[in-house]
Amino acid sequence: MNAVAALLVAVCAAVLTAMALAFSFSGLNPAIAAISLGLGVIIGVSLYYKLRPAVSLPKKKLTVWDWLVIVAYALFSLRAFCWLVFRNEDEIQIISPNNLGDLALHITYIKNIANGVPFWPDNPIFAGGQIHYPFGIDIFNSLLALVGVDVYRGLVWVGLVSCLVTGIAFYKWGRGFALAGFLFNGGLSGFQFFTDLHLEDFQTTLAWKSIPLAMFVTQRGLLYAIPAGLVLLCSWRERFFSDKEDANRKPLPLWVDILLYSTMPLFHLHAFIFFSLLLGCWLVWMMAHRFSGTATPRLANLVKLIAWSIVPATVLIAFITGFFHSSSMIHLPADWMWMYHEQPQFDAWAENLDLPSFPTETLGRLACWGVNFGLFPLFIVALVYVLVRNRKSPVAVNACAFVLPSIVIFIFSLTVMLAPWEWDNTKMLIWPYFVVLPFLWDQLIAKWDVWMRGVCCFVLYFSGFISLLGGIDGSHTGYDFASSSELGGVAAAVRNLPATAIFATFPTYNHPLLLNGRNVVAGYPGHLWSHGIDCKAQLASVDSLLNGEPGWQKIARDLHVRYIFWGTQEKKAYQNSTQPWKKDCPLIAQGPWGEIYELKAK
Repeated sequence: MNAVAALLVAVCAAVLTAMALAFSFSGLNPAIAAISLGLGVIIGVSLYYKLRPAVSLPKKKLTVWDWLVIVAYALFSLRAFCWLVFRNEDEIQIISPNNLGDLALHITYIKNIANGVPFWPDNPIFAGGQIHYPFGIDIFNSLLALVGVDVYRGLVWVGLVSCLVTGIAFYKWGRGFALAGFLFNGGLSGFQFFTDLHLEDFQTTLAWKSIPLAMFVTQRGLLYAIPAGLVLLCSWRERFFSDKEDANRKPLPLWVDILLYSTMPLFHLHAFIFFSLLLGCWLVWMMAHRFSGTATPRLANLVKLIAWSIVPATVLIAFITGFFHSSSMIHLPADWMWMYHEQPQFDAWAENLDLPSFPTETLGRLACWGVNFGLFPLFIVALVYVLVRNRKSPVAVNACAFVLPSIVIFIFSLTVMLAPWEWDNTKMLIWPYFVVLPFLWDQLIAKWDVWMRGVCCFVLYFSGFISLLGGIDGSHTGYDFASSSELGGVAAAVRNLPATAIFATFPTYNHPLLLNGRNVVAGYPGHLWSHGIDCKAQLASVDSLLNGEPGWQKIARDLHVRYIFWGTQEKKAYQNSTQPWKKDCPLIAQGPWGEIYELKAK
């Protein structure tokens, strides 16, 4: 775990250094990237040697079951990330259809930052605004690109390294059971495999999707946030709740905890919210013990951690929310999980298993819980019962400190949405799930007979195993993402144009300008909406402009458009456009990919 902590600190230090220098020098460049990465390496290596134990310590042996889970995890990692994005002749393809829009957005941010735009960067997918997104891991990939690493290779290697450190972190947190929980989360949907022995990702239409497929591969912030969060959990378990000294399990230096926790908003805001709520629960619990006269020597460390983290965390949250001016995304849904029940795929699944129709909506909602989570909630109820029954045991008390707040936060995340798209709240739900896994094993399942343990693991993980296997099997050969020749032609055409210039284009996720890191009036509407951006007026203005309607020049000036891009997607989307710019504006570049016109300043 020391090596994992050191690597995460190195990445964090490199990103923070790059940001500080980018503010000072109006953007990134190869020299800044080299300095930032070099400083990160120095800090990471120094921390590793500082944390390295003076003597070799005995380690727990891996069991056969541990090895099986590790092998499954390795196979998933290689399949998902070696083919994350790849070239097939002239086509650039990706392995996961879930990743078409997400990966395009991250490539846009990576190349936009690497182009040297001033900090804090303007939003390349929405003219007139700044980036309101936790893009810390994209800054790191930008640094790699600036020192000569191919962007697509950088995406693959960062993913593979993250898989390695995430696997180690999960094993340290809860051994093979926790790693299996990450790989094979699921409910009951995968059991329909037995109806026709057909493999597919049966969870793709449910709310509780496969975490590796639907989140870890697509949500790049989790490549950093999950291992960093697990490192914090391991350190906090020893710092605040360990009853004995163990040379194998020591907390990290307090400054490392502060650094990883306070900078989490830059990489993944939902993870930061979860850990803040968890620390808040602990603070209330420790303060209650303090006032009741019970000694709480660890309260001082907790207060220090929170106090030293407030300022840097607040500053970073201010930046990624436009200094708290971005539209509020908090709302109360009617019952977001129930919406997934109403999808045709869910109904087809029930029909395949010959399930009767639900006589009442209430029963349908309960069935929705069962299909999504299976028997996992019942196991949690049993765990709570065992912990309460053994409440005089220090081990049970310490377990309660993790399990009970996690249950509360889980319920909170089912009722209070922190994003316009309700499913995004699974970014919160995964953390309580990760937290309870080691305690579920140690305090409950591990105490049963071997055959019972096997039955429990089968019930909990078989559905997720089938969905994961169906999601990465060899029948998936890749989905077209972009054309190498088109991207290269556009890159050459805009190379000498200002990095901050705004283009009018058809709003889509994989536009060649976006994949070259250029700013457009409006990008993919789904991205804009999910980021809490009200884009209806801007999208309507883009349509009027590119259709050549009367007043198009005024619209262009109001949107600060400097160039009009007229390519394949624009010709298809605006077939009836009068294209008046062809008469009034100079053509500055053209090729098989299309044409670029420069608007005259007035």
